[in-house]
Amino acid sequence: MGKSQYKLQFGGLAVGEHQFEFEITEKFFEQFSESEITKANILVKAKLVKQNTLLHIVFTFEGTVGLSCDRCLVEYDCPISGQEKLVIKHGNPEESNDEILVLKEGVDEVDFSQYLYEYIELSIPNRRVPCDDEEMEYDIDVACDEETLAKYNELKTDIEPSENPEWEKLKNIKFNNN
Repeated sequence: MGKSQYKLQFGGLAVGEHQFEFEITEKFFEQFSESEITKANILVKAKLVKQNTLLHIVFTFEGTVGLSCDRCLVEYDCPISGQEKLVIKHGNPEESNDEILVLKEGVDEVDFSQYLYEYIELSIPNRRVPCDDEEMEYDIDVACDEETLAKYNELKTDIEPSENPEWEKLKNIKFNNN
C-alpha cells in the first residue's frame, strides 16, 4: 500500500494548536476487509495540541455511511457523527491503550487510519432499521423493500417453533431438582 493520506507528521510542528482535515470516502474502507460500509462521505477534523512532551488530538467527524437495513436490506445513507480524544507520548509502545498511544523515541509521525476506522465503526448504530417509524434514531426518509419483507414474513411463519420433547424432559429435570 502506498503512502497514507491519514498520516500526520508532528515532529516539525511548533508547540501549540494545529488543525487538520481528512475526507473519508468508500475508498478508505477498502483497506479494511471486515468493513460492511459500501459508501461514505465523512469529514474528519483533527485539532492537535502539541506540548513539549505530549500531543493531544481531538477528532471530530460528521457525515454519512452506506449501510443496509437489518430488516428489509434496502440500502440507505446513515448519518454519523462523533468526537474522540487521543493522547500521544513517547516511551514504551507496549504501554499503549485506547486513549493513549505510546511511540518509540524518535518516531515523529503516526498513521491514524486504524483509529479513524474504529471511531467511525463505533459510531454506527447497532440496530439499523431506518424504515421503522417508531424507533427511528435518525431523521431520514427510507421506504422498506416490501418484496423482501413479504418473503421474510412468509419464512418466519413457516418456521414457528414447535414443542420439542427434549426441552420438556429438561424442564422436568429442573422442576424435580427444586
